[in-house]
Amino acid sequence: MTRHTQLLLGSRALADWILGGGPLPRRHLRSSARLRWHAYWFEQNWSTEVKRLAGIALPQAPTFIVGLWRSGTTALHESLAACTGWTTPRTWQCFGPSTCFLAGPPRDEAVVYRPMDQGRITTLTPQEDEFALLLLGEPSLYRGFIDPRRLRDCGEQLWSGHEGTLERWQDFVRGLAASAPGSPVLLKSPNHTFRLPLLRSLFPGARFIWLGRHTGEVLASNERMWRAMMKVYGLWDCPAGALEGFLQDMVRAAAATIGRCLEEMPRDKMLWVDFEQLRLHPKETLLRILSFLEARSSSGAPIGPEQVEETLARVPIHAGSRASLPDDASVATLENLMRAAGHRFGPTARC
Repeated sequence: MTRHTQLLLGSRALADWILGGGPLPRRHLRSSARLRWHAYWFEQNWSTEVKRLAGIALPQAPTFIVGLWRSGTTALHESLAACTGWTTPRTWQCFGPSTCFLAGPPRDEAVVYRPMDQGRITTLTPQEDEFALLLLGEPSLYRGFIDPRRLRDCGEQLWSGHEGTLERWQDFVRGLAASAPGSPVLLKSPNHTFRLPLLRSLFPGARFIWLGRHTGEVLASNERMWRAMMKVYGLWDCPAGALEGFLQDMVRAAAATIGRCLEEMPRDKMLWVDFEQLRLHPKETLLRILSFLEARSSSGAPIGPEQVEETLARVPIHAGSRASLPDDASVATLENLMRAAGHRFGPTARC
């Protein structure tokens, strides 16, 4: 049976990167023309859109939800967006970044399900801005969904901070801020975990919510997630050992990032949240996060327990799959550093 692959269609830079990987497999030969045709119109629309964004300042104090993939960041993103009503990118914007500030949302709300866990996604669901970054042509790690052969190279570019200043992504964030003047901006991407130095330089008042989860569970869930996404979006097959090697790199990079946070991040700029606490005590945990963010309702009053309860009735926090901790030195190092981060940036550090 022929595998049906969904093309991630975006900018000229993304199309060039894909086609620079060598001849497409026979089953995808027609994809080349479609990639280039879409890239042409993407650039035309983006050129028009970016002129409208010229002169708009970046928001100075957005909130970033960070943490490794499969740590519960999506659930937290949806919950905080629902509680606060803050400006956050939606699915229709992230998958149509070259036109989203030229036209409004689609009239009909589509529904799809995430390939790794069947989580429900709609046109208006809060979405990870990394997909906009990817389609805009920035050097996103998610290029590895498309060409798993180059996944570890994409990872190394992210870990090392060699992605550049992400100018097009900055313009996307400007557009979001301009769409609701005066509203705080809420962004979520596990990839931003490794961009903290850049983000702190671009957004001096930014605050970060780092969601930490048991490393064994994260690794097991990540393997399922990456394989599922590669199956949907991959134009090439994943070589043996490539994903396992990438996940090992990820563990080491996460440890280095936490170590740097312990040395450089002010306590008032980051809150460490344990996934198990969010799962077992969602109301109390969300209230703690909202207090840290000094979140207010539209009337200016602090967001209280009743609003949080209403949110949790609509956006429940599901339990993750249990998994044992691998017997690996780098995993042990990461676990120790996460405990240290919990002590420094967790709720007890503010008592």
